[in-house]
Amino acid sequence: MRISTRGVYALEAMLALGSHPADERVSVREISELTGLSDSYLEQIFALLKKSSLLTSTRGNRGGYFLARPAAQISIGDIVRAAEGSLSPVACTREDGVFCEVYKACLTRPVWQAMGQEIDQFFTGITLEDLCLDYQKSGQDNHPEFFI
Repeated sequence: MRISTRGVYALEAMLALGSHPADERVSVREISELTGLSDSYLEQIFALLKKSSLLTSTRGNRGGYFLARPAAQISIGDIVRAAEGSLSPVACTREDGVFCEVYKACLTRPVWQAMGQEIDQFFTGITLEDLCLDYQKSGQDNHPEFFI
């Protein structure tokens, strides 16, 4: 399994949002300045995150993006799945039921299923709040800065 830059950047953008107070709206421009990502790429990522009900936005002078629910209720798996789709290591273990012709007789499928379960447990076991708290403990400024 390989996480693309879209998944990595989605996580970085959510960490940047999560480092702001919950009632504060954050513009794409602010997230762009914090992460070094382009506004247009962030808009694409935010569209995926909104579609997955992880982000909400408001328009207008005081508009911007904010988390759709508390950071403690958003797992890293939620974020990466929103950006990447399935986290399954091979196609025959994906949630959408796409299988090859011999999946019932496949001798290695149990290995991939077990690996997929471990990956899912790992990503689900870490929340956005966990990342934000780790960042705060690191002694850095209030808002993360990423260098890509």
